[in-house]
Amino acid sequence: MKQIDVNKLTEELAEKYGVNLKGSSFSDRIEFRPTDIEYGVGFIIKVTLEWRNLSAEFIPDNFSAGLLKIMGTSETYKKNIFKLLAQRCLHELSMEVNGEEVNPVDINKWSGSWTQLYLRLSKAPIIVDELDITEFKNVILDISDAILGLVLTLLPLEEVSIDESTVGLPEGAVTRIEMNRYERSQFNRQACIKIHGCICKVCDFDFIQMYGSLGKGFIHVHHITPVSELSPDYKINLEKDLVPVCPNCHAMLHKRTPPYLIEELKSIISSNMKVGKG
Repeated sequence: MKQIDVNKLTEELAEKYGVNLKGSSFSDRIEFRPTDIEYGVGFIIKVTLEWRNLSAEFIPDNFSAGLLKIMGTSETYKKNIFKLLAQRCLHELSMEVNGEEVNPVDINKWSGSWTQLYLRLSKAPIIVDELDITEFKNVILDISDAILGLVLTLLPLEEVSIDESTVGLPEGAVTRIEMNRYERSQFNRQACIKIHGCICKVCDFDFIQMYGSLGKGFIHVHHITPVSELSPDYKINLEKDLVPVCPNCHAMLHKRTPPYLIEELKSIISSNMKVGKG
């Protein structure tokens, strides 16, 4: 697939979410597999280039029944995050549960008992000859990032063991998914960016506008309520609890304990701008 450095691509994708991934390149596709989940009971993300179309698919392993069960019984707040990401997805998204097509954003109609799951994102038109290597790599990274984010939304972000008696698991298999604690995970950062964008919510600073491709994806993520004050069982609301801000505004928000509110800091900036003009 057009001389893409799959190792570099995998490193970038893994760094975004703080998960361990293995990337493999074939003549017609690239595959990413999370290595925190045992082979055979996990999944791959398969990215395929077809005629003017790039697709990314979630494909469970043969014995992934336990994993699918966890995804299907995810807590409502996780399904709501999935809905938010699906609504903001710039690609064509299709979803099937137990062999039937479902609306990705109509979470109330999803079946609660999943034995099969299929997700597919597609982007068209993709005219490879008109893209240089960097542009093509970014297109692949973008669609891989999008579908991996959707999948991780429904997975536990702390260590989980699936009982070996679960239907579909090979004898003796125990699946462990080991990631960062949910409140501090890279997943939250990426999901916040997908929902709110990378422009500072206080001063409207845009890193891409200022620095071009160097600033792509760069932003700080501010917890409205400091993490230290959250209870261990608190469920993050990505729309209300996390906000993208530039480093300067992030530092200013924390100049006080408790931190300034976003609107308070915006008001301070506005007042000082008026004084300066006066």
